[in-house]
Amino acid sequence: MENSLQRDLRTLYMRDLDQLIDNIEAIPEDLLWNAPEGVTNSCGVLVQHLVGNLNHYIGEGIGETGYVRQREQEFTTTQTSKKDLIADVESLQRTLDTVFDTLEDSDLSEEYPLETSYEFSTRGFLIHLYGHLNYHLGQINYLGRLLSERG
Repeated sequence: MENSLQRDLRTLYMRDLDQLIDNIEAIPEDLLWNAPEGVTNSCGVLVQHLVGNLNHYIGEGIGETGYVRQREQEFTTTQTSKKDLIADVESLQRTLDTVFDTLEDSDLSEEYPLETSYEFSTRGFLIHLYGHLNYHLGQINYLGRLLSERG
């Protein structure tokens, strides 16, 4: 049975991943991999980073999906189509839905199973990861609007 925290986390992750898709759709394809001077990562790179991060830490870390993260490629692979990035986010949503379906209330209190810089319960790490998602979602939204205005 899903508790209120699981339901709330699922709702927040899905809402923000839907917003991520909306942001990707709003960025012209030819600007997806651009970054203005002084900006390190393009919108496309940030999307790949979020997909890799959440597939690794939630998909593999909690759901044991077998996902193998290739973090360096998240930042070096460019020119993936908008359609493929959206498909990756949609696949991630399905993965997270499956993980949240299998998560028991007692799992949330256990120590998060993968090595991280800090010690977290699974609950704490899901909250941390949501903050990370939201941080980069804001960057993508702002950068996408900035590029579209200059475009």
